[in-house]
Amino acid sequence: MKIVRKDLVRNGPGSVKMVAVDSDDLWYAYNLIAPGDSVMAVTVRKVLREAASGGREAERIKLKLEIKVEEVADYDKEGSMLRIRGKNILENEHVKIGAFHTLELELQRPFVLRKEVWDSYALEVLQQASDPGASADLAVVLMQEGLAHILLIGRSMTITRSRIETSIPRKHGPAIAGYESALNKFFENVLQAFLKHIDFNVVRCAVIASPGFTKDQFHRHLFLEAERRQLRPIIENKSRIILVHTTSGYKHSLKEVLDAPNVMNMIKDTKAAQEVRAMKDFYDMLSNVRSHSFEIVFFCCLVHAMIGILNFLYEKFSCSQ
Repeated sequence: MKIVRKDLVRNGPGSVKMVAVDSDDLWYAYNLIAPGDSVMAVTVRKVLREAASGGREAERIKLKLEIKVEEVADYDKEGSMLRIRGKNILENEHVKIGAFHTLELELQRPFVLRKEVWDSYALEVLQQASDPGASADLAVVLMQEGLAHILLIGRSMTITRSRIETSIPRKHGPAIAGYESALNKFFENVLQAFLKHIDFNVVRCAVIASPGFTKDQFHRHLFLEAERRQLRPIIENKSRIILVHTTSGYKHSLKEVLDAPNVMNMIKDTKAAQEVRAMKDFYDMLSNVRSHSFEIVFFCCLVHAMIGILNFLYEKFSCSQ
């Protein structure tokens, strides 16, 4: 989140002008904006104008509105949009004060958030939004040959800091000559992203995860280059860089990393670990509910079938009488 202007008092009133840079920023805004706040932004609204024929025609115009928030209606991650519903409180020739309007906050469009009280929770969310990496507990390099993701995991967010893709030739056939050089180039790109985005003064540990031997090859490349170039952040934190096996280098394999006991031991007393455990407990509860639901449905079907059989036997008995 880009903070353009900040004018507030801790535990007092104030406003912040900000711009959402990516969809994760809109998620922060979703957690930051609450009923009773006011939000000002440029929006589009349909208004009626007098036509030359004497009738009225609808026209969509851009205007600046400020609404008193009544509901943070919808966060659309895929569409990168946050919808906020409330009453207009800014004098405008097209929209009356008190009229309901839904603001749609989008990427790269500034908005101003005003609160009567900026409490510790709101300030913490704002800090995380402006610098998500500052609250990360764990860094993960999820990779496979030709693809890597640098992820930072914090209290309530997983942020993709970098995605590296390189075309790697096959190990066999005529292209084998370029395989080693392409792989080394890929590892160098991942190393540069590692140095840029992973700060051991912030994170507890860094995980290198992959299927097969890719993680081991990169791990070896990382330490060889660290010794050769005297990269102190890596040399001094060797014990905090661990390896984990995953089924792929795509982001859905992050669950396998968080399930690894050696990873959880490294971050066991952090907020991220507490949330991972809470999520695991939630999924376990859902699994139990599903199993109990299946038993209930099965029992109901069995009872229904038995009633049908009894009715059939009763009718047969009545006919025979």
